Amino acid sequence: MKTATILFVDDDIRVLELLKRYLHEEKYDILTASNGNDGIETARTRKPDVIFCDIMMPDLDGYGVLGTLQKDDSTKNIPFYFLTSKIQREDILLGITAGATGYLAKPTSRAQLLDILQENGY
Repeated sequence: MKTATILFVDDDIRVLELLKRYLHEEKYDILTASNGNDGIETARTRKPDVIFCDIMMPDLDGYGVLGTLQKDDSTKNIPFYFLTSKIQREDILLGITAGATGYLAKPTSRAQLLDILQENGY
């Protein structure tokens, strides 16, 4: 079975390190990007199997990342999950309406991430 490549996009380096640690033992290839523009570039060049992206980031927020990737034929079918502290019902509906595959609240757990990866066949 192919090893899945996971991309985490978040401007908080501590969050990125924690997420990497969560999945380190599971033998996933983990990519990180510390801002939206780098996240788009990484998604386009590395073609991850699943993307988890924060919403609130400077310069380009998660909605901008999602919108850009949806317009690109090479990335539009990659499952995209918002991973954010914006957890009001309106926020969740906005994220799903924008086209996200799913929505996770921070802080998330290792089990939640693994469940999503398993749902996607990884």
